[in-house]
Amino acid sequence: MPILLFDIDGTLYDGHGVGRAAIETTLAARVGRHVDTSAVAFSGRTDPQIFRAILSDTALVGELDGHLPDLLAEAMEAYHADMLVRLPDARATAIAGAAEAVRRLHGAGLPVGLLTGNLEPIAYLKVEAVGLERALFPFGAYGSDDESRDALPAVAAERAAAVLGRPVATRELVVVGDTPLDVACARAAGAVAVAVTTGRFSAADLAGADLVLDSLDGLTAEVVAGLTG
Repeated sequence: MPILLFDIDGTLYDGHGVGRAAIETTLAARVGRHVDTSAVAFSGRTDPQIFRAILSDTALVGELDGHLPDLLAEAMEAYHADMLVRLPDARATAIAGAAEAVRRLHGAGLPVGLLTGNLEPIAYLKVEAVGLERALFPFGAYGSDDESRDALPAVAAERAAAVLGRPVATRELVVVGDTPLDVACARAAGAVAVAVTTGRFSAADLAGADLVLDSLDGLTAEVVAGLTG
């Protein structure tokens, strides 16, 4: 049976820049001035990857005192705390058709989980913000599990196995996301890649996926069966 793993930002959820604002607040507290991250690509990266890229860039943050692993851990802790406060009152929009697709697939009896670069607690606050109950996603893999997105399908498979009570191979996974990095992580795991052009990337950018959709309205149990059968 195929197991669906949904990305969040750009796939299920539009936070209108709340994460970038929190990252810039975190950085400003560390370096003592505003850090403009507008030139830093966030899409598809895990939260730890984003912070590592910024903290390693002396053109952005200057020369920082301390070892990078320690700086990264401190920044992630501060960002986590900021987002827990910021998210409940932040503007959030559900990506058109996404919540309906999750409910439709879940209702058809397909196991549904998350595969996201967000830290785990933040991931669940975001899906709840667009009206999706935490219980719809009883397993997943998160940026807090591994900095590399390519490592996350194996983590999700292990957690799915614990919930389903049977072994789960990564080839059973269907990774649903809106960036080339979502497609790449599926490919690295031997999973099926479904891409949706609801984020920043075009169908041409996502052409490496097994299926590219304009919206998740087109993702049905029958379509999934055709991809995995």
